Amino acid sequence: MQVAPRPFGEVLGDAVTTFGRTWRALAPTALLVFVPAGLATLLLFRGSGALEIFDRILNEPSTMQTLPSEALQDLLLPFYRATVLATLVNVAAAAFVHAAAHMIAAADIAGAPPLRGVARRALRPALVGFVAWLIAALVGGLLFVIGFTLWLIPASAVGAPNATSTLIAGFLLPVVLAPGAWVLISASMATPVAALEGLGVNASLRRSMSLVRGRWWPTLGYLLLVGLFGVIAVQLIQLVAIPMMALGGVGPAVDIAAVVGILAQGLIVAGIGVMTTWWYVDLRSRKETLLSEDLQ
Repeated sequence: MQVAPRPFGEVLGDAVTTFGRTWRALAPTALLVFVPAGLATLLLFRGSGALEIFDRILNEPSTMQTLPSEALQDLLLPFYRATVLATLVNVAAAAFVHAAAHMIAAADIAGAPPLRGVARRALRPALVGFVAWLIAALVGGLLFVIGFTLWLIPASAVGAPNATSTLIAGFLLPVVLAPGAWVLISASMATPVAALEGLGVNASLRRSMSLVRGRWWPTLGYLLLVGLFGVIAVQLIQLVAIPMMALGGVGPAVDIAAVVGILAQGLIVAGIGVMTTWWYVDLRSRKETLLSEDLQ
């Protein structure tokens, strides 16, 4: 059966419906990945002294005001290291769950039976997606830095701002940041391409850019909306830790947030993967004749 393009709202509605049908199949893979990833994150922050600075801020705020800059850097360095390592761990976990979610969602869209052995099948596309994400993030981040630097040059030359310079600066900022945003959104379909078409890193990035071309703005809007759902879910999880922080300090709050996060984060990421799958399917149906059998 041919898959036809759909309006924005229908794609979003179908994505939510698909997640409702497939979350039980997604849950084991999500937990399989995010339980060790969550534990590794917890160990990185608790075992490296990364949380010491927050203990100082909460329990010894007066000493922080007089702390020498060298001592402050010593406190911040473990936090920076733990953050970078934890980010890489969680991005790798998200890439794996996304790959599995793309395959499970595609099978559901095609009307095929639930996939078996999806964790094993998701390994290669997860690696491809992880590397593609890193490349897109590095290129997009570099373009953001270049654009922001170029924006600062005239802003610094103006000196004291006035109404006109403020207006011009406000107009130029999104313009100079646009190339980085274009790269990130154009590369956003690399993971479903890798999972459902079996392409490598470079080919997945090129294919993603080809699919998004002509639909960049709708893709941006869809991904922002999907990201908003994820942010809301994450904020709800974090609310669990806030009362614990007030009652018991940083340590218990981090532990509670970590446990709740481990249980919920995987499904949140899987849900985003399912919704991204539907957008990929819609983009592909607009570029070529797409049969449901092609998604198996």
